Amino acid sequence: MVNAVQMTSETLAYATLGGLAIALLVSIYTDIRYRLIFNKVTIAIALAAPLFWYATGGFNLTDIGLHLLTAAITLIVFAAAFHFGAMGGGDVKLFAALALWFHWVEVIRLILYASIIGAAVTIIFLAIHKWKQRDGRARIPYGVAIALSGLWIAGERIFNHFT
Repeated sequence: MVNAVQMTSETLAYATLGGLAIALLVSIYTDIRYRLIFNKVTIAIALAAPLFWYATGGFNLTDIGLHLLTAAITLIVFAAAFHFGAMGGGDVKLFAALALWFHWVEVIRLILYASIIGAAVTIIFLAIHKWKQRDGRARIPYGVAIALSGLWIAGERIFNHFT
């Protein structure tokens, strides 16, 4: 009976990670295409996090509190960046929604990876802006970097579970 419960939890964990991956890929597409990260996608990411906590055995008050605190701190830090025009509101919400999924150490890595990938995304989109000789400031889809970082961290859960 324990093996059946464990298998069900493992299946749920993989299913939620798969759903997260799909939502992040949608975010990448919409951010490149429309420079928007749709609220319905971000809300779905946030609402699916408790299922992942449950499937991975992190559904207790201490762990839930840490996830909520990490997400709240992430939201506050990046809301300040939004206030100063450094990033869009969808980016802030996506960071906070992703912060619900992972341990705070992984969230720090998520932010680090997003910063590095974000630099590459910025260079690419500035080059495209200049190459197409567009007027005004280039609009950088930073959600691409956030989503790719989220995929990286989620992928580590799948591919590094043997270690």
